[in-house]
This record gives sequence, C-alpha cells and structure tokens, in this order.
Amino acid sequence: MLPPIQQTFDDALRLVLTTPDRGIRYKRVPRKAATFQSGVDVPVHRWFRLTPSFGPDLVRQMLAELQADKTELILDPFAGASTTLIEAQLLGHTAVGFEINPLLHFVGETSLNWECSPTDIEAALRHVEDAFAIGGQGVTFHTLQAHGLRIPPIHNPTRWWRPDVLLELLVLKKAIQETNYPPKIRQLLMLGLANALVPDLTNVTLGRLQLHFIDRSSDQMDVLGTFVKKIREIIVDLKSLQDRRDSPRSRVFHQDCTDLANFKPRQPISIVVTSPPYPNRYSYVWNTRPHLYFLDYFTTPKQASDLDVKTIGGTWGTATSMLAKGVVHPSHPAVTKIVGPAAAQIRQHDNLMANYLLRYFDLLAKQVLAMAPHLAPNARLAYVVGCSRLKGVYIETDALLGSLFEALGLGLRLTKIERIRRRNSGKDLHESIVYAHRD
Repeated sequence: MLPPIQQTFDDALRLVLTTPDRGIRYKRVPRKAATFQSGVDVPVHRWFRLTPSFGPDLVRQMLAELQADKTELILDPFAGASTTLIEAQLLGHTAVGFEINPLLHFVGETSLNWECSPTDIEAALRHVEDAFAIGGQGVTFHTLQAHGLRIPPIHNPTRWWRPDVLLELLVLKKAIQETNYPPKIRQLLMLGLANALVPDLTNVTLGRLQLHFIDRSSDQMDVLGTFVKKIREIIVDLKSLQDRRDSPRSRVFHQDCTDLANFKPRQPISIVVTSPPYPNRYSYVWNTRPHLYFLDYFTTPKQASDLDVKTIGGTWGTATSMLAKGVVHPSHPAVTKIVGPAAAQIRQHDNLMANYLLRYFDLLAKQVLAMAPHLAPNARLAYVVGCSRLKGVYIETDALLGSLFEALGLGLRLTKIERIRRRNSGKDLHESIVYAHRD
C-alpha cells in the first residue's frame, strides 16, 4: 500500500503514465547528438560553448518531428546560447527567442549576426593584435589605473584568473573596446573573447552542475593565441555563410519569458522548441559569473543574486534565503494539484527544496500562460526537460510538465513523452522531450 501522499501523486499522473498512445516512451538519442557536443565543431554553434544546453542535432530532430514549415514562426522562450535560433536561421526558418541572462542574450544576438565582412574582421583582428602588444607594456597590478584598466568586481578575482593571465585579459579587452571598427565587428571580437574565457583562460573546469576551481599554476595559457583562434573560426564560418546573408533572420530579445505583455510578434507562433532549466539547482547566472563580471555586464556582487531570484531554477544567494522561509503558494491551482503532492513529500525533510520545486513549476506555468496568447491554433510544442531527485523524492519533470500543459486550460494536449537519454547525475534520471499540440 502506497502512503497517502504518494498515492495522490500517482493519481495526478495516472492519465499520462497509463494511456497507451500518450504515455512515456524510450527513444535513445546518443549523448553527442543530444547535448552541446554536437555543436562544438559546427559553424556558428561553436562561437560560444554553453555546456548545459541541447545541441543542433536535437533541434533539427524536433523541428522535423513537429513538421515545421518555413512559413511558420518558431519560438524558444529559454534561448540560452540561442542554439534553436541559430539552427533555425541555418535551415532558413524564422525564429524568435527570449533570454533573461544579459551575457547569454549578447551571445545569441551576436551569433545571429552574419552580415559582417570576413575581410573587415580580419583587419580588426590585426588592429587588436597590434594594440595588445603595445598596451601590455609596463602593465602591472600597481599601474592598472594609469593604463585605464580595472579588475572585475567579482569576489576574489585572482582565484578565478591567474594574475599574469588576468592582466593580459584586461589588456586584450581594452584593445577590443578601443578598435575603430563598427559595433557589430567589435561585438564579434568580444564574443571571441567570451568564448576563449571559459574554460581556456579561467581557473575552472566545467562540471556537471557548476564551475569547479582547479589549479592552473603550471598550465601553458596563451591569451592572445587562444583569442585569435576563436576569431579565425568566426571568420571561416562567415565565409561559408556568405550566400545566406539574405536568409530569414532570427531574433533574441533580452526578456523575462514569464512576462510578455509588450511582446508583439508579426505572426502567431506555430512551433515552440526549447529547454527550460532543469529542477536541479543549476544556475545559469552563477555559472556565467566570470563572463558577466569580466565583460562588464555586472558591476556589483548583488546583481548576480538579484537576477537569480528572477530565473527559473535559480536557488543561489538571495534566492536561497527567500525559498528557505515560509511556504510557496503557486499562482495557478493546476501547479498545486499536480506538483503539490511531491512538494509535500519533500517538505517532510526540507522546506527550502519543497518551495524550490513549487516555484520552479509555478514559473514554468507562468511562462506557458504568458506565451499562450501568441500561439497559433495548431501550435506544436517540444520541451526538453530533465528528471531530478530532490531529498530522495523522484521528480518526473516530463510527466509533471505534460500534466501541467493539459491542466492550464489553454487547449494544449500532450501528444507524447520521449525519454532520450540517461542523465550523468543518476542512473534513474532521464532527459526527455515533452511534445504537445494546441487543438
């Protein structure tokens, strides 16, 4: 006999799990095809590495599954590094996306700019190399101010960067900022620096859930050479894309996807392909800290905490202290009905994580509700999500989201759930695609 809480939880999911044509299926997708790894050597996608993201191969698979037509508008409300938008643009589709993280918004906006002349970028690169050689002469930590340089306002910067590397990075950033080339070329140069920054030139390794500090005191770290390599990759890719400069353009907006009051698309959204953060406490804000502070998006430590409070899945800094107090009451009754039983189980052991789970799905519900007025009558959705385990309670994110789609009263019908691979963080944890259709 199941405990009452678990029984209620199972009842809430019974429709999803037992109906043969709408249940969970297993369709294995190789790790390289499903993750960022499928884009590391692919034009444009390789301009920035965001490890916890899906890859272009999976985007193509979902677009094919949803039978996306080139006359239809595609949306990715959790754009991240803009994998969906880049792939849509490569395939000749029109797409829009939202991204709340200013660094990732910059990455997407710049990666979708294929208008710059490779010859002009090459000339700008030579100018930066010359300025770097001149500007680095006599620079020490004692002479930073005299050279117009400033240490990033991140806590303990020399833990993040080896002192000699940090000085060279500051000189390189200034050389890029002071080039007399158009803003779009400077943005591409800055994107090359962002791509070189982590992990190549920072004292971190990219772990499963967050950045981990490592000792790089004896490593060979070539700041200029690493940067030049990244820019030359951009130049090569732009040369290969010259015949697509007039293709439909994707756009990414610096926007909170749970509040779209001012969003006015030119046509209804027919296709949604996205991957929201998973309920595993991974924070895209905290794990892009070196970029956010080094590239001057953040100037005070509090900005990271403030942004994390707004994001889906964030629990660091101020968000942690907020979630540890009281009880989160979801704004939509469907969230309470579907997720409440699992949250009640977790609350027996940990109030913070119970609130975290409720807030996570409440924000997902808000995102879907905010998007709904812009969906076409026949809209098709594909959400890549990951199951998690919180305080010993197994969270089947895919099944919960599928139930939530139908319970929000928006005419969304779950069509299928495909579990495509096992996640690294646990043998029984899956990554899935949740497909839905608007009738």
